[in-house]
Amino acid sequence: MYSTDSILGVAKPDRTVPEDSPATTDGACPAGAGHDSAGYNFNIPHDIPETPTAQHNWRFCTKCYGMFFWGYADNGRCPAGNAHAAAGYDFVLPHDIPEPPGSQRNWRFCPKCYGLYFYGYPTNGVCPAGNAHSVAGYDFVLPHL
Repeated sequence: MYSTDSILGVAKPDRTVPEDSPATTDGACPAGAGHDSAGYNFNIPHDIPETPTAQHNWRFCTKCYGMFFWGYADNGRCPAGNAHAAAGYDFVLPHDIPEPPGSQRNWRFCPKCYGLYFYGYPTNGVCPAGNAHSVAGYDFVLPHL
Protein backbone atom coordinates (compact mmCIF):
# COMPACT_ATOMS: atom_id res chain seq x y z
CA MET A 1 0.00 0.00 0.00
CA TYR A 2 1.37 3.43 -0.94
CA SER A 3 0.30 6.98 -0.19
CA THR A 4 1.43 10.33 -1.59
CA ASP A 5 4.10 12.20 0.35
CA SER A 6 2.98 15.82 0.52
CA ILE A 7 6.54 17.15 0.66
CA LEU A 8 8.19 14.97 -1.98
CA GLY A 9 5.20 14.54 -4.28
CA VAL A 10 5.88 10.84 -4.80
CA ALA A 11 4.44 7.55 -3.63
CA LYS A 12 5.80 6.42 -0.29
CA PRO A 13 5.28 3.24 1.68
CA ASP A 14 2.25 3.08 3.95
CA ARG A 15 3.67 2.42 7.42
CA THR A 16 0.76 0.14 8.34
CA VAL A 17 2.30 -2.82 6.47
CA PRO A 18 4.35 -5.37 8.44
CA GLU A 19 7.83 -4.19 9.47
CA ASP A 20 9.56 -6.98 7.53
CA SER A 21 7.86 -5.96 4.27
CA PRO A 22 10.05 -4.32 1.59
CA ALA A 23 7.48 -1.48 1.50
CA THR A 24 8.69 -0.22 4.89
CA THR A 25 12.13 0.72 3.59
CA ASP A 26 13.81 4.01 4.40
CA GLY A 27 15.70 3.88 1.13
CA ALA A 28 19.24 2.71 0.59
CA CYS A 29 22.01 4.33 2.62
CA PRO A 30 25.60 3.96 1.37
CA ALA A 31 26.64 3.31 4.98
CA GLY A 32 24.39 0.23 4.97
CA ALA A 33 20.69 -0.59 5.42
CA GLY A 34 18.22 2.32 5.26
CA HIS A 35 18.53 5.98 6.15
CA ASP A 36 18.04 7.11 9.75
CA SER A 37 16.06 10.32 10.12
CA ALA A 38 17.29 12.99 12.50
CA GLY A 39 16.78 16.69 13.04
CA TYR A 40 14.36 18.93 11.20
CA ASN A 41 11.40 18.31 8.91
CA PHE A 42 12.34 20.33 5.84
CA ASN A 43 9.86 22.32 3.79
CA ILE A 44 11.69 22.72 0.50
CA PRO A 45 10.36 24.98 -2.27
CA HIS A 46 9.42 23.21 -5.49
CA ASP A 47 8.14 23.85 -8.99
CA ILE A 48 9.01 27.56 -8.91
CA PRO A 49 11.45 29.46 -11.16
CA GLU A 50 15.16 29.26 -10.48
CA THR A 51 16.80 32.50 -9.27
CA PRO A 52 20.42 33.63 -8.80
CA THR A 53 20.20 32.29 -5.21
CA ALA A 54 17.98 29.22 -5.76
CA GLN A 55 18.90 26.22 -7.95
CA HIS A 56 16.31 23.93 -9.54
CA ASN A 57 16.78 20.36 -10.85
CA TRP A 58 16.93 18.73 -7.42
CA ARG A 59 14.87 15.56 -7.38
CA PHE A 60 13.81 12.74 -5.08
CA CYS A 61 15.29 9.32 -5.94
CA THR A 62 12.76 6.48 -5.78
CA LYS A 63 15.53 3.94 -5.22
CA CYS A 64 17.54 5.42 -2.33
CA TYR A 65 15.00 8.02 -1.07
CA GLY A 66 17.67 10.71 -1.16
CA MET A 67 17.73 14.02 -3.00
CA PHE A 68 20.07 14.36 -5.97
CA PHE A 69 20.92 16.89 -8.68
CA TRP A 70 19.15 16.00 -11.91
CA GLY A 71 21.13 18.40 -14.12
CA TYR A 72 23.54 15.92 -15.71
CA ALA A 73 22.87 13.19 -18.26
CA ASP A 74 24.02 10.27 -16.11
CA ASN A 75 22.00 10.99 -12.89
CA GLY A 76 24.91 10.21 -10.56
CA ARG A 77 25.57 7.12 -8.47
CA CYS A 78 22.76 5.72 -6.33
CA PRO A 79 23.52 3.60 -3.24
CA ALA A 80 20.76 1.23 -4.41
CA GLY A 81 22.75 0.58 -7.60
CA ASN A 82 23.41 2.27 -10.92
CA ALA A 83 22.00 5.80 -11.40
CA HIS A 84 19.42 7.70 -9.32
CA ALA A 85 15.78 7.51 -10.51
CA ALA A 86 13.98 10.87 -10.46
CA ALA A 87 10.37 11.30 -9.37
CA GLY A 88 8.05 13.93 -7.99
CA TYR A 89 8.66 17.65 -7.71
CA ASP A 90 11.43 19.81 -9.17
CA PHE A 91 12.90 21.12 -5.91
CA VAL A 92 14.43 24.59 -5.93
CA LEU A 93 17.10 24.87 -3.23
CA PRO A 94 18.05 28.29 -1.80
CA HIS A 95 21.82 28.79 -1.63
CA ASP A 96 24.54 31.19 -0.57
CA ILE A 97 22.21 33.36 1.48
CA PRO A 98 22.29 34.30 5.18
CA GLU A 99 20.73 31.58 7.32
CA PRO A 100 17.31 32.96 8.30
CA PRO A 101 15.39 31.61 11.31
CA GLY A 102 13.67 28.37 10.36
CA SER A 103 16.48 27.25 8.00
CA GLN A 104 19.66 25.21 8.10
CA ARG A 105 22.77 25.86 6.02
CA ASN A 106 25.68 23.49 5.27
CA TRP A 107 23.85 21.27 2.79
CA ARG A 108 26.17 20.48 -0.10
CA PHE A 109 26.35 18.76 -3.48
CA CYS A 110 28.65 15.75 -3.92
CA PRO A 111 30.14 15.69 -7.45
CA LYS A 112 30.84 11.95 -7.18
CA CYS A 113 27.27 10.70 -6.54
CA TYR A 114 25.27 13.94 -7.23
CA GLY A 115 23.59 13.60 -3.85
CA LEU A 116 22.76 16.29 -1.32
CA TYR A 117 24.38 15.74 2.07
CA PHE A 118 24.88 17.64 5.32
CA TYR A 119 28.34 19.21 5.57
CA GLY A 120 28.08 20.17 9.24
CA TYR A 121 29.67 17.09 10.82
CA PRO A 122 33.38 16.25 11.31
CA THR A 123 33.15 13.69 8.47
CA ASN A 124 31.29 13.90 5.16
CA GLY A 125 29.49 10.58 5.35
CA VAL A 126 29.81 7.59 3.04
CA CYS A 127 29.48 8.22 -0.70
CA PRO A 128 28.05 5.46 -2.92
CA ALA A 129 30.78 6.31 -5.47
CA GLY A 130 33.45 5.42 -2.88
CA ASN A 131 34.99 6.83 0.30
CA ALA A 132 33.48 10.04 1.72
CA HIS A 133 31.32 12.59 -0.09
CA SER A 134 33.23 15.42 -1.76
CA VAL A 135 32.07 19.01 -1.42
CA ALA A 136 31.36 21.18 -4.45
CA GLY A 137 29.26 24.12 -5.48
CA TYR A 138 26.78 26.09 -3.44
CA ASP A 139 26.10 26.18 0.28
CA PHE A 140 22.42 25.26 0.34
CA VAL A 141 20.21 26.79 3.04
CA LEU A 142 17.15 24.60 3.52
CA PRO A 143 13.94 25.87 5.16
CA HIS A 144 12.39 23.67 7.81
CA LEU A 145 9.16 23.49 9.81
